[in-house]
Amino acid sequence: MRKTSGYVETYEKPATGVKKRSETLITDLVGAVQEITEAGAINVDAANVQITGPSTSTYAVTLAAPNRGGQTMVIEMVSTTGTNAVTLALTNVGGGSAATTATFNAAAETLTLISSSTKWWVLTEEGVTLS
Repeated sequence: MRKTSGYVETYEKPATGVKKRSETLITDLVGAVQEITEAGAINVDAANVQITGPSTSTYAVTLAAPNRGGQTMVIEMVSTTGTNAVTLALTNVGGGSAATTATFNAAAETLTLISSSTKWWVLTEEGVTLS
């Protein structure tokens, strides 16, 4: 690549040993947001998970083991009616108060995780009950 006369000239085939430039979408940097309002599964590629608690009863969600390392995930209950709980079944979690279940029952409760290639690690837990 070289700049000539105010524009950038690129080459289809890079020289040996030169890596091609790749583009990254801003959503890849910021991460996907997933809204949860009923029982289901958290997408392992989500970076920000926003849980809305049920108006009656409870519901459960699951989080599978990660498939790559270095990913940060923030799971937050953004609102709820009363103290109706959402239970999160965790797979392959370590660190902090590592557990297999996280229970959210109030707005602003947050669980922050980071992944290795096969395991989620607890970075912080704010108000969430881990058991």
